Amino acid sequence: MSQPDNGSGDQVIEQRASAEDPLDYLLLYRRLKNFSAGATASLLPALASILVLVWTFWNDAPQLLLGLWAASQILQLAVFVVFDRQIDLETADYEAMRRQWRRFLILQAIGSLIWVVVFPALAPYSRGLDIALLGIVGTAILSGTLLVHRTAPTAAIFHTLTMSPSLILAAILIGSWSAWPTVVLIATFAIALISATRTQESYFVGAAKAEMERRESGATVRMLLNDYEEQSSDSLWTVGPRGNMRDVSERLGRALHRSPRDVEGTPFLDLFLPGEERDALATRIVERSPFRDLLVKLRINGELHYWRLSARPREDGRLSGVARDVTADRLIEERVAFMAHYDNLTGLANRYLFNERLRSLAGENRSTGSNIALFYLDLDDFKAINDTRGHLVGDRLLREVGTRLEQEVRNEDLVARLGGDEFAVLIETRAGDGLLIERAHRFLSVIRAPYEIDGHSYRVSTSVGVARCHEGDCDAEELMRRADLALYAAKEKGRDNLALFEPALDRKARERRETENDLREALTRGQMRMHYQSIVDLDSGETTGFEALLRWYHPSRGIIAPGEFLQIAEETGMITALGEWVIRQTLSDAASIPGEFRIAINLSPTQVKNPNLVATVAQAIHATGIVPERVELEITEHVLMDQGEAGHVTLLRLRELGVRIALDDFGTGYSSLAYLRRFPFDRIKIDRTFVTDVASDIGSQAIISTITRLADALGMDTTAEGIEDRRQLDILRKLGVHEAQGFLISRPVPPEEVTLIASDGTGEGDEQGMELSEEYLEYRAARRNELSKRKA
Repeated sequence: MSQPDNGSGDQVIEQRASAEDPLDYLLLYRRLKNFSAGATASLLPALASILVLVWTFWNDAPQLLLGLWAASQILQLAVFVVFDRQIDLETADYEAMRRQWRRFLILQAIGSLIWVVVFPALAPYSRGLDIALLGIVGTAILSGTLLVHRTAPTAAIFHTLTMSPSLILAAILIGSWSAWPTVVLIATFAIALISATRTQESYFVGAAKAEMERRESGATVRMLLNDYEEQSSDSLWTVGPRGNMRDVSERLGRALHRSPRDVEGTPFLDLFLPGEERDALATRIVERSPFRDLLVKLRINGELHYWRLSARPREDGRLSGVARDVTADRLIEERVAFMAHYDNLTGLANRYLFNERLRSLAGENRSTGSNIALFYLDLDDFKAINDTRGHLVGDRLLREVGTRLEQEVRNEDLVARLGGDEFAVLIETRAGDGLLIERAHRFLSVIRAPYEIDGHSYRVSTSVGVARCHEGDCDAEELMRRADLALYAAKEKGRDNLALFEPALDRKARERRETENDLREALTRGQMRMHYQSIVDLDSGETTGFEALLRWYHPSRGIIAPGEFLQIAEETGMITALGEWVIRQTLSDAASIPGEFRIAINLSPTQVKNPNLVATVAQAIHATGIVPERVELEITEHVLMDQGEAGHVTLLRLRELGVRIALDDFGTGYSSLAYLRRFPFDRIKIDRTFVTDVASDIGSQAIISTITRLADALGMDTTAEGIEDRRQLDILRKLGVHEAQGFLISRPVPPEEVTLIASDGTGEGDEQGMELSEEYLEYRAARRNELSKRKA
């Protein structure tokens, strides 16, 4: 089999340049190389596609037809492998390569025709996922032309023009004429592939021509290089036995911007600036030893220059050499070195230099018992400014933050920008925790001060995590980890806060990691269960629905409430699988509960972002046979704030399924009324923060009364959550709240305890196994009596 092109082909081409047209030979050589490599790389995907199609349709399509097709494909691939091994491109002559190229084109045409027949043949037998599989394989085979035929435009166009009608016919056989969008899409792909093929061919031929031009100009370039060496612009210099300049040339004088007469006889060393480099030059002159590329510095008309000197001793006692001005190259090197260690925007140390300094100090810390402290800062409001005011304003603000931090530290301290809006301050100190906290407060203060940029005032705050190493008790990685934990703790407190690392943070981090690790296996181990809490009608006291609440039955920690693990699931992405399981399990449980009770399910922001949410809900409803109107999905305002228009579209699609949408924790967000106007929610859930003090706080009563009137005006129901005493029930009913839930009514229980006996025909039901409080039972009895009196 031909080997990858590693440059040896160039020599072969040059050797045959006299026998064939060099450009034709180069094009053919490159085509065979690339075609062989691309086809070889596609062997495994092609075999996989054949096997997958055979496996999928073996029991549905005619097995003889399927077997013959697969055998033909495999035979075609085998013939290609055999042909590919029969020629060595490094030794083959031009005619042999042309024969090989014709074989390849014929084989690829046969392969394309074999693929053409299978898709229309299998289309009538495709159902469900089989259609998707057929489409994926078809798309892959159609697009494979970019890999296999990228240097064979004829084969590529033939493959595209034969495969496209085949896929179009298959789409029509599957979806009739309603599949016209697919037909348009396939035709568009075909046009794009043909266009890409022509573009690739143009680039391919252009590259070959450029390669030939490079070879043809090689001799000329080499001649020019030789001439450059003979007529170099470098300056020649000579010094006598005592180091004084002799025979100063006009070129050297021009380089020094001085007259040769003025330079003649002056000490050569006086041209250069003091330093190790000049000392090394002095040693070479005294010893009359040869040297090469010795870098020295000098000033010419006040400007710093860099020269590289080379010299050899002469028999007459003199030393002669060449001086080359490398100032431009040296400045570039220094710039590159600066960029490697310093942030290009702020001029502060970058992450690389910070890590080097941190490791160095941590090493000294272990050996000398010194103390180092690290302040890890992350700006709180920077993204909002960057997004609303633009990156130019954001960059200037970052530069100002860096300047302010540098003004608050000593020269020996290090301020670094670690990336984005993250900064770090590294100091060596024996100060106590109190002084470190005081300095952190100073950082908060200077960053909090207003920023005047282009006549506008901006404000930004920061969070600071503080950590230290005491006389060798940690290394660089451990100190950085401590600072990161402290920063996380500071952010949990809210904006413009600081936190000092303490062992409790480490324990909390370890517990979180353990929880995360256990959570990854919780679903597969069957440790997750749903509990259900009753929702009751405040007027009649009857149960109208249940809210589904997730519980984790941990083998060692017992039952864990969602507040202890859902945030971890959100941050790690596990919430997607967990949320889908909750939807399926809840609807499965609800289908087994007698009666037409409503079932409420909470959705997280990540779930609403997931494009599969609507399909998951639809599949769960279909699988359980539950009436869609019984399903109520609860979201918070933060979902709409985070998702924006995308979240709004998802909710509308859910409403199209027939499910109900409730706005949870109403009144605790920022734009409640705007969301109520934009989206027609079915229910508003009044947050427990307003319910807790409703019996004693007039303000809470006023807020709840306003919410209920607003909901009535918009045609929405209201539910109050967090009910814990009888007085709350009475007041909420009087304020117009429709439904309520809370521990006073019922604690969340497993599904097997939610057993309801059928109505006795009067519309009055009862609950069994529900841990209803005596206070609520009294309330319900009172409401029933009152309703009975009204009926009488």
